[in-house]
Amino acid sequence: MSMLDDVSIDALHSALDGLSQRQQAVSDDISNVNTPYYRARSVDFEGQLKRALMNGDDPMESVTPSVVYSFAPGDTTGNNVDLGSATVNSVRTEMSYELALRATGDRFSLLRAAIRSN
Repeated sequence: MSMLDDVSIDALHSALDGLSQRQQAVSDDISNVNTPYYRARSVDFEGQLKRALMNGDDPMESVTPSVVYSFAPGDTTGNNVDLGSATVNSVRTEMSYELALRATGDRFSLLRAAIRSN
């Protein structure tokens, strides 16, 4: 079962926000692949979102995506961006974003259908 199978629009909004921030971090990593002493970043939000959903909390209030800097060893310039991993992460994030966006659209379609049937 996917995290997006049965979630509220607020949860989807939180996921879209986190994924958007992750894509920005990955884009920054790729843009700075040759910048000396640049540290790769990631954005974590899935654990918070999962806990919010399990506890019945409002994801819009309880999920705050957090930026995490990598402390992996760098190259001779101190840069630790792995271009291959960053590229894969970018594609994976884009696909997840599109899935969450489609799920949001489906939720709104269901709401429209319910309103029209009344």
